[in-house]
Amino acid sequence: MKYEFDFSRILGNIFGNTSNNKSAARKAKQQRRGRISRIEELENREMLSVNMLSFSLGLAPDANRSVAERILAQHEKEIDRIKAGIITREELDKVQVRKTPFKKLLKQFRKRMTASGKTPSYINLTLQELVSVFDDCSIDSIEKFRRETVDQWIANEVQRKVRSIGTINCYLIAVKVFAQYLTDRGALDNNPFRTLRKLDAEQDRRKIRRALTPEEVDRFLQAAASGKNYHRLGIKDRVLIYRLMLGTGLWSAELSLLTPGQIDFEHCCITVKSGKTKGKQDDVLPLRADLAESLKERITVLGIEPHERIFHHDKQQLLSAFYKDLKAAGIERAGADGRSVDIHSLRKTFGTMLAMAKVPLITVQRLMRHSTPVLTAQLYLDIEPIDMIQALKQLPVYRPTFRVPPQLEKGLKVS
Repeated sequence: MKYEFDFSRILGNIFGNTSNNKSAARKAKQQRRGRISRIEELENREMLSVNMLSFSLGLAPDANRSVAERILAQHEKEIDRIKAGIITREELDKVQVRKTPFKKLLKQFRKRMTASGKTPSYINLTLQELVSVFDDCSIDSIEKFRRETVDQWIANEVQRKVRSIGTINCYLIAVKVFAQYLTDRGALDNNPFRTLRKLDAEQDRRKIRRALTPEEVDRFLQAAASGKNYHRLGIKDRVLIYRLMLGTGLWSAELSLLTPGQIDFEHCCITVKSGKTKGKQDDVLPLRADLAESLKERITVLGIEPHERIFHHDKQQLLSAFYKDLKAAGIERAGADGRSVDIHSLRKTFGTMLAMAKVPLITVQRLMRHSTPVLTAQLYLDIEPIDMIQALKQLPVYRPTFRVPPQLEKGLKVS
């Protein structure tokens, strides 16, 4: 930029009118400083734009100035294209999302699941399943995220027989949910996995869980009450957790998040919030008086606030303690018939005991919060053959009295 000054006028003022010498020089100096300040302001504003862009991209302002300037110029071109009507903002957003690295998309997907109320354990498991599938299929971009690639992965997994069909289905659900998320964001025009159906898990059940018998339940609880503290789980903590699982059918994860605010001691019921349930809906469960009294005693003694957790344990701690108590009770984890016992067997025992007490199936289904009675009957009722024999004995004896015709009676007498 050129700076032009009328020096003849300034000299004339100096020699022709000495009284205005200082004021004229001061005014010229101020004008020059003003123009230089304006130039510096524009330069600083440009530097600020570049530095702000560098900060938003996670770049060092000095070392990556050229990178930030290039990206800033790209943004300016995109704005010009939008103003010219060459492309719309929605189309430009889709292009940018499709260029986003997969790792960044997974981080954004984590934020979406967190905002929707998913539990941390569900989020971590879903992301682990997605990363496993993507690594096996060498998927690192949206262009490689295709239906045929995942179909080939399914065929390979079924042939390898390392993961069970039920486990493969869990992976497929994670893939479908992530694909729907990308579709909602515009990264995909449509969800290519929308019609992908789960495999038949009954063809490959690796783990058949069994319920405990009443005698085994007594031995198990007695072993836990006579045991010792494991990790952060004391004796009374474990016994109460086991009793609640056996008496309510609650999942261990639901118990780990239980707070006093969810319990209505007056009406003896528990409200399980939708974010903590498997069915993703609020459930109200009845609570037996003895269990309500035990919970109330624990809350009072420990001074637990309504919003605080009643139990403080994680999944692995409870599993470790459960297997130690199981061993102390002399109960084998895996039987000769191929059926096994784990922490989830307590929930199955809950349903089986209700069935043995002749509770109607529809009531058992509602207490266990299943979608259909078929699921309750197939997976959560463990009725032994001896119990079925006892059930048959409840039927009336069908023994009609036969009436012999008169002519037949005469023939019998003759003979």
